[in-house]
Amino acid sequence: MLRSTFVSLVRGINAQREEALWRAGIMNWDDFDSQQPVQQSIFPDCSESVSPLSRPRAALYSGDMAFFAQALDPKEHFRIALEVPERTLFLDIETTGLSRYYDIITLVGWSYQDRYQAFIQGEAEDSLRKALDEAQVVVTFNGSLFDLPFLRTHFTGLRIPPVHIDLRFLAKRVGLSGGQKAIEELLGFKRKGTASDIRGEAAPILWHRYRRGDMQALRLLIEYNHLDIEGMKFIFDKVVAKLVDERGVPKSIRDRIPKLAKPSKLKLVNDHSAKQAPANSIHLVPYQGPHGPSIRLPDLIPAAASASIRIVGIDLTGSEKRPTGWCLLDGNQVTTRCVRSDDDLISASMETRPHVVSIDSPLSLPRGRISVSDDDPGRDQYGIMRYCERVLKKRGINVYPALIPSMQKLTARGIRLATAFRTRGIPVIESYPGAAQDIMGIPRKRASLEMLREGLSEFGVTGEFLETQVTHDELDAITAAIVGAFFWGGRFEALGDDDEEALIIPDLSCNPHAWQTRRVIGFSGAIAAGKTTAARCLENAGFQYARYSMVVESLLRDRGEDPARHRLQEFGAEIHRNYGQRWLGKRLLEMLPPDGNLVIDGLRFPDDNAFLIEIFGPAFLHIHIEAPKDVREIRFGSRQDAGRNFAESEVHPVESHIPELRGLAHMAISNDTSLSSFQHKILSIT
Repeated sequence: MLRSTFVSLVRGINAQREEALWRAGIMNWDDFDSQQPVQQSIFPDCSESVSPLSRPRAALYSGDMAFFAQALDPKEHFRIALEVPERTLFLDIETTGLSRYYDIITLVGWSYQDRYQAFIQGEAEDSLRKALDEAQVVVTFNGSLFDLPFLRTHFTGLRIPPVHIDLRFLAKRVGLSGGQKAIEELLGFKRKGTASDIRGEAAPILWHRYRRGDMQALRLLIEYNHLDIEGMKFIFDKVVAKLVDERGVPKSIRDRIPKLAKPSKLKLVNDHSAKQAPANSIHLVPYQGPHGPSIRLPDLIPAAASASIRIVGIDLTGSEKRPTGWCLLDGNQVTTRCVRSDDDLISASMETRPHVVSIDSPLSLPRGRISVSDDDPGRDQYGIMRYCERVLKKRGINVYPALIPSMQKLTARGIRLATAFRTRGIPVIESYPGAAQDIMGIPRKRASLEMLREGLSEFGVTGEFLETQVTHDELDAITAAIVGAFFWGGRFEALGDDDEEALIIPDLSCNPHAWQTRRVIGFSGAIAAGKTTAARCLENAGFQYARYSMVVESLLRDRGEDPARHRLQEFGAEIHRNYGQRWLGKRLLEMLPPDGNLVIDGLRFPDDNAFLIEIFGPAFLHIHIEAPKDVREIRFGSRQDAGRNFAESEVHPVESHIPELRGLAHMAISNDTSLSSFQHKILSIT
């Protein structure tokens, strides 16, 4: 049809003028030239006349379809395919999911010159590259957003034909919208065969089954892909027919338009019968690569440590009336149950003395928001989505914004529950099991509960969930706990910013060495127990020294006040009431180097313990310093800046959580002998 195309190829001719030319009997380029006055070349030595269609003619004769791709509006690219049907390739890919960032291509199928062929992940790429090298036009359905970006990501240096026709957008021009199968049904295409009822979400499951040895699953996956491509051909011809009718293309031109929906036969043969296979057959070869997760639990946490690590995973629901999935990961053993109330969730979790609690729920608000409801004064300015959710969206992982109406109760409950744990000294991370499953290469629950169960088992966890029926909420709770294992092992990415809490997702490629080898030591203890003496001892040993009161002192000086010890207590309590310990902890981190060993003097609230574990993970060691009261009173009396007596200072509210901190500490050290003996104890722990 290119020879009958004038729009965009001749200056001044738009769609309406092109139709007028056809009605006037000018059906092709030759007719057009015969009606135009001769224009002589501007070069004196050339006696030939110049046609405005000289460049398109030269491009057509030389097979330069890239010229027409640039010259024509993309809406008219279908004309190029009609000109070179023998160089037009229909293509469709199958993947493990929707994310180019985390998922892989499992199969690429294409129909070219009436032959169907397929590339299967793990095989040689030669046939795919050869077909794309030869083709001038590639036709896809939604390939602009999916197939072609995936191909460019996963195949280095792959040539994509210069002309791309996306049927999703071509069909919209004639009023057809929706997915490919919906459009096929509207146009009357009938799928046949064993794969005719398979939907797109089943393709990743078929691949996972094939990886586990199911050859029939591979056969179905290829048959499904072949049907997709045959459907695309049908859509192309039907849509083109509607377009040329709408454009008033004369019958003499329409009669010469070729049909591209010529069926391509699917030839599948088992590998053992390859010698008798006909040409262009697709061999069904058993999967040779690994079929489990690329990282397993023993890879995350050293065996000696993993046996004692306890992680609670919670797949939270928005209402206490609905059951929440709860899981304890103790070493590699999993215990699950369904729990309803917040009190029961807290009680069940606290009984296990977990190293970390991983909750599947938003645990923070978008920057600038102060409430979950739509009447929040920052609703219009700051929106409903957090930074972490934007990142996941860009990476192709489906995630709900934290504050859409259906998520508001869940977000409020998650924040409330996280606060309850943290005020008890228990660190909490936010997880998203769906994203974790995508990253780990495990099917989500909506795809296959059984394969999710198998994937979790292959990761290296065991328990009754493998033998008895558990809910999908419990399986997601197991995944949430596994995210906690990624966190504890240092194989994670924290998606967040300075104003929002981070969402933790697995990172299979990061190096956890610094996370696992860094030392961050925090000291708690009663007043005058020796916390600062211990911290300064480590400072002399090369640790970077810090204390919470550094932030308080800085703020007092900014206000023009003297940071005496009694004033530090009072103002510290004021900060705790008004801003909370997490705010104070974040300000302290801003004063510290991003790497190297640290010693933090003066933990006074359980929240401090939770916060420092959330920031430093297993690198953080909480040591509680103990000394007899009479010894501490003598030490206190020798201070020059006490400002009040020992009895008053010891009962100050800032000092009221010392017993709780004793219970949260990893170890306790007594400071009731000589200074040298105490310093020796401190240095021995490093």
